[in-house]
Amino acid sequence: MAAMHKFRVVAYSFEGARQAMTVSAPSAEDAQRKLWDDGFRIVEMKSGRLKMPTLHEVFPSFFKVRKSEIVLLTRQLATFVKVGVPLLEALAVIHEQTSSKELRIALQQMMVDLGQGRRLSDAMKSHPRIFSNLYVDMVRAAEVSGELDIVLYQIADYQARDDDALRRIRSAMIYPAIVISLAFGVITVLLVFVLPAFVHLFNEFNADLPLPTKILLGIGGFMGTYRVQLGLGFLLVVSGLVLFLRSQTGKYFWDRNIVRLPYLGRIIHYAIIERFLRTFATMTKAGIPVTQMFDAVIEATGNLVFESRLRNVKEMMIAGEGFAGPLRQTELFPPLVIQMIRVGEETGTLDANLEQAAQFYNHEIEFRTKSMVAVLEPGLVIFIGLIVAFVAISVISPMYGLVRAIK
Repeated sequence: MAAMHKFRVVAYSFEGARQAMTVSAPSAEDAQRKLWDDGFRIVEMKSGRLKMPTLHEVFPSFFKVRKSEIVLLTRQLATFVKVGVPLLEALAVIHEQTSSKELRIALQQMMVDLGQGRRLSDAMKSHPRIFSNLYVDMVRAAEVSGELDIVLYQIADYQARDDDALRRIRSAMIYPAIVISLAFGVITVLLVFVLPAFVHLFNEFNADLPLPTKILLGIGGFMGTYRVQLGLGFLLVVSGLVLFLRSQTGKYFWDRNIVRLPYLGRIIHYAIIERFLRTFATMTKAGIPVTQMFDAVIEATGNLVFESRLRNVKEMMIAGEGFAGPLRQTELFPPLVIQMIRVGEETGTLDANLEQAAQFYNHEIEFRTKSMVAVLEPGLVIFIGLIVAFVAISVISPMYGLVRAIK
């Protein structure tokens, strides 16, 4: 029989009376389920037991909630709201089903907040690692308009598309990164372990080493002699780069130059534009005023260069200069986007035009990603082939010289 533990609970009964009680159950989850089955809304639950902190509590950054889990939560919550299930019960069901520890903790705290009479948006705002400002703003607007289920579906669709775009870019970079890493790994093993083993044998028979072998041996000898210094230098360079890129200046430098890279830079630029348009369209559909939502739209770009220039657009919009004109002055958006936004402003179909433009760039990202991979694959094959050929010549050629020396 499982050991029973006591929990001190503050909860509201079905009739709305606040009660303090002690509940015995094998675990906190069992105690919560028992109270929910009895019609209680839990406000606070404490255990008398002392326990060691979990890895999640000590290293919360290692347990980030995946975007797919947030999308699933949003769709489930939208479905519950649509069929009329109370929010507290809906969160309780989702809490039981989710496998993410951090998400379970957040949902439990959100249930406590809802039990205390707080709104869903306010409860979500307490967990910025899970629910972004964009998410919270859209839920808050939906609570006012009474279309929470519709807006939650829109948020889920937006997050799913955004996650899909990021995955395409990452998948395009995985293959080149793996191939290049393996190539340099093989070269390092040959330089440090394989070729030096033949040096004494070659010297003993006075074999004449070819130039490629001498080059590799020289590089290997240098790496072997100064391996400590090279390792420390590598760590210092990496640490310096990390610290620089975490600074405001470093982030701006990265965001400004990442979009200038050949092939990849154009894809990233289009991804930022697509995210901006998709966010703008989603919030426009939700009925949020432009002046109120624009900060969240700017933040969604994730690029400091875009953010700094778009803040000027917000000021010009507030001054009554419209949207398409100030957006053109940023020089960040192609004429196609500007024209579609201008037509949307004039015809009152801004949300539809933004959605169409976002869809266009979504397809453009997919096409350019496939094109970049198609260009990289033969280039990498040629690159690896040249490395293999050079290494093969460097290793095999001395063998012929050694055979001649023995004869």
